[in-house]
Amino acid sequence: MTSSTTAPPRASTPAGVRVLGWLAAAGTLPYLTLKLTWLSGGTAGMTDPALLAEPAIVVGNAVTFAMDLVVIVLALALTHRWGDRLPVWLVLLPMWVGTGFLVPMAISIMPAITVETLTGGARSVAFEPWLQPLVYGGFAWQGVFLCVAFGAHAARRWSGLVTAVEPPAPGLVPFLRVVTAGGCVMAGASALLHLVVGLTAGSAVALGVEAVNAALAIAGAAGVAALVRTRPVSRWAAVAAAWTGSAAMFAWGLYTVTVGMTTTALGGGSDAAAGGAQLTGLLGGFALAVAGMLALVGAGESRSA
Repeated sequence: MTSSTTAPPRASTPAGVRVLGWLAAAGTLPYLTLKLTWLSGGTAGMTDPALLAEPAIVVGNAVTFAMDLVVIVLALALTHRWGDRLPVWLVLLPMWVGTGFLVPMAISIMPAITVETLTGGARSVAFEPWLQPLVYGGFAWQGVFLCVAFGAHAARRWSGLVTAVEPPAPGLVPFLRVVTAGGCVMAGASALLHLVVGLTAGSAVALGVEAVNAALAIAGAAGVAALVRTRPVSRWAAVAAAWTGSAAMFAWGLYTVTVGMTTTALGGGSDAAAGGAQLTGLLGGFALAVAGMLALVGAGESRSA
C-alpha cells in the first residue's frame, strides 16, 4: 500500500540535455574573462585604453558582465529539473531577450565579422583585430546551445499550451487584433528600413546583416499573425518565428537606442534610416511579444473553459 500511494520520484534531466547547459555556459567564459580584466584595470584588446575609463563604459562593462552571469544561471535552469520550479516569467523574460541578442549573432553578425576579418575589411578603431571575433564567437556559441536547450525545456514544460488550437477568449479578441496590427506595421517598417540601410551601405556584408534583420522582423510578424489566426500549418513553427523575430527586434532596438543616448565613442553616429529601423523594431518587437503571449494564453484559457 505504501508504495502504491507514494508519488514516483521526478525523473532527472537526460545527461545530453544537461551537457547542453554546460556548453552554453562555457560560451560565456571569453566575455566574462575580458570584462573582468577591464573592470580590474586591464586594457587587453583595446587600442584606446582611455575609453575604458569613461563612466558610461565602466557601467556598461559591469552591466554586461552581470548579464553574462545571468546566461550561466539560465542555461543551467533550462537543463536541470530545479529550473522547472522557477516562475515562468523568470525563465521566459531573460530567455526572450537573450534569444533576441544571440540569434542574430550566430546567423549574421558572427559570419559578417569572420568575412571582414579574413578579407581585411572594416574594423573598429577602438579594439584589437582579434577581439571582435573572440567576443562574437562566444556569443554565437551561447546562442546555439542556449536556444537548443530552451527548445528542449519548452517542449517538456509547455507543449500542451503551444499545441492548443482553440481561439483566444472572446474578451481578448479586439485588443489582440489592435496590438497585432500595430506590431505588424512596426515590423514591416523596421524591415523596410533595414533593407534601405543595407542597400545604401555599399557593402555586401552589411547588406547581408541587414537582410537578416529584415527577415527576422517579417518572421516575427508572420508568426504572431499565424497564432492569432489560431490554425497555422505548424503551431511550433509559428511560435518559434514569433518568439525569435519579436525578440531580435526588441533586444537590438533597445540596445541601439540605449547606446545611442551615450556620449562615448560607442554611441551615436547612426543615420536616420538605421535609427528608425531600430526604434520601429523596439516598438514592434514589444507589441508582437504581447500579442503572441495573449494568443497563447488566450487559447489556453479558452481550452480550460
